[in-house]
Amino acid sequence: MCVPNYFVWTRHGTEAGQPVDDIFRRKESERGVNGGLFFWGVGNAVGPSILELLRKVDCPEVLFSPIRSAPRRQDVTPESVVEWTAALGLDGEPYQLPSMSMITSRFHVDRPRHYALVCYSDSPLGLSLGSTDSERVVPGELRNILTRRSLGASQVTAVVERWPGISGGAEYPVTLRAKLVPPYYIQLTVPKRITTGDGFDWAGRVAEVWSDRCGG
Repeated sequence: MCVPNYFVWTRHGTEAGQPVDDIFRRKESERGVNGGLFFWGVGNAVGPSILELLRKVDCPEVLFSPIRSAPRRQDVTPESVVEWTAALGLDGEPYQLPSMSMITSRFHVDRPRHYALVCYSDSPLGLSLGSTDSERVVPGELRNILTRRSLGASQVTAVVERWPGISGGAEYPVTLRAKLVPPYYIQLTVPKRITTGDGFDWAGRVAEVWSDRCGG
């Protein structure tokens, strides 16, 4: 498959003290019990750009690539990690998160907001990793969909328009490709602190949260 002309591009790495391989395993468990649906947390407020993307394409996609730099200390050993327990849609109305989902992030009191992409894949995420390695994203070809400006170095997630052939430079493999489905993008609210640290059992924590929500 070709890289689309309009899409969401996000780069993945260690986050909230959890290595990326563990994050994908957790997201695959979520996808499996939610009929293909999973949520990918992002720190960027890109709601207006998502709306512009929806005006341009009927079936929007998100492409994932690895972050090349070493993980930052605050991502490896964050001071505070939270689970987000509620959400708002693009229209500002409450959105009910599926009971079998868990979206986490590191938390800053100065930046109390977090967001998530609403993704769908009919293929297991573990099998998808690396399966599209022949596809490459060239950041030099990308422009922010609203401003048409080049991507900034700190933009981990961006809604982009692709201008093929305008620039060369570094290339990033596409390690996962998923559909964006309604409500496409949500603002997360009501954070609940999680105590992490050496030996923290993420799988056990997820099972505990899902059991509590389902009354088990």
